[in-house]
Amino acid sequence: MYKHSIPRTVRHHVLPNEPRIIDAQRQAALTATHLQPRLVELEAFFLAVRAQIDLKLMPLCPYKLGKPYPLGQCLEISQEAQQMLKEVDPSILTDKTAQTGYLAYRAFRRAGGALRQVWGDLRGEFFQNAFQLGSLYVDVSNDTVTPTKPKVEILPFVDARFVPIRDFPHFIRIAQRYWKMEIFPNFLLPEIAPYCPLIYRRADGALMLGEVSSYMVALAQAGAFRSSEEILRDTQLPEALFRQASGALAGVEGLATDPSSGRLRALQHCQKLRRTALQTSTHRLNHMLRTLSMLNVRMVAATADSRLNFQEKKTMEPDTQLTIDGKQYALAALSEPARQQLQMLQMSEQRLQELQRDLAITQTARNAYLRALKELLPQS
Repeated sequence: MYKHSIPRTVRHHVLPNEPRIIDAQRQAALTATHLQPRLVELEAFFLAVRAQIDLKLMPLCPYKLGKPYPLGQCLEISQEAQQMLKEVDPSILTDKTAQTGYLAYRAFRRAGGALRQVWGDLRGEFFQNAFQLGSLYVDVSNDTVTPTKPKVEILPFVDARFVPIRDFPHFIRIAQRYWKMEIFPNFLLPEIAPYCPLIYRRADGALMLGEVSSYMVALAQAGAFRSSEEILRDTQLPEALFRQASGALAGVEGLATDPSSGRLRALQHCQKLRRTALQTSTHRLNHMLRTLSMLNVRMVAATADSRLNFQEKKTMEPDTQLTIDGKQYALAALSEPARQQLQMLQMSEQRLQELQRDLAITQTARNAYLRALKELLPQS
């Protein structure tokens, strides 16, 4: 599809969240001194952080696009981890191994060690949010694609096979494979098409403008909009889809009247920006991202298939019975506060199972969990 690719502009600066180590020699030295000798303890520390994140996020977003937590929520988990790591609460570290890992992490950071949230192509299979910690790759959301994987993965960054997205054709290859969406050129809003040259169609029919992320918008600009121009020149937007998208955004300033004129104006705008305004201000880019996010909310609401949404909601309904020690308990009989307590207990049970495997915790904690759960639930 992209056989007439335009040569890319060579760049030297780091894009937002780009998976690349800055000052690699110094970071490798700090990693060797503070982190490498404590990798087991460091993993225990990040597992403790992840446990706290699960307690917070699971009740807030138990499902995303019909998938149970934590599937598809690597961004949410990584963003929460980024906030927690700014000022770690030592009280969450009840295990000595995790405490030792935290001390190593703190010493590394105080010595000038880098921690950056990064996003990119993981092993050619999917997009992933993770962290660059010195010369290490740290993923605190390693189970968000395959739930049976460990929650935390720590590797040398060079071994992680975690690479930056190079251009929009690269992005599309991963997006189609990972997100299972159809992708079309954005002839709808020609003036923003150089920055955001795609339209997505989800499985439920919902349409969205893409890609609304700081990295991809900055990448388009850094490449002088040549990658955007390639997509806009070499791909097609069906008339019916254009009309549907245009109807969803009726009244929005700058809408094209038809796909042909939209394509022409979008290509002209790429060329104009290349000549006159490559360095768009950060403030303007952030404003553009906020505007696009609001437009996407409107598009999804107008185009998503309500029948598919209903089926998705059905898959999100919890079981009506819970069995413990061979006895069934009716969840419908619970009050709302009791339901919230049950959810917290279930999350605690999941965490206890992980700790039993990884840290050899005794059966006592599990027995305490079962006693508390029996007291909470009325028998059917």
